[in-house]
Amino acid sequence: MILSSLHENCVIIESHGPIYYGLSDIEQWFNFWLEANSKITRWDILSFSFCEDENAVFVEWDFSCISHATEYSFFGLSLVKFTEQKISFIHEYRMTRPAYKWEGAKLDSE
Repeated sequence: MILSSLHENCVIIESHGPIYYGLSDIEQWFNFWLEANSKITRWDILSFSFCEDENAVFVEWDFSCISHATEYSFFGLSLVKFTEQKISFIHEYRMTRPAYKWEGAKLDSE
């Protein structure tokens, strides 16, 4: 069901670095995901925007999963592009630190 929504030349860039090119790579990635007993425990959509000119969607999300018996949880954003009414590109970005209110005393980007 997932693969049928993807364009044959789909490219997916995960927020931690891996890039999957085409349905073959993506199918292999899903198989590894399933073999690791991975499970999504939360995937809340926080905002959704569509750019008609670019045939693209921006989705902000709150995500949690378990993979290889390790829990992961983070906020992020996906840029999703479409070709021929199928997903042709996904680039995921994630926050690497918890959000906090800046107090104005200094720039803290470490």
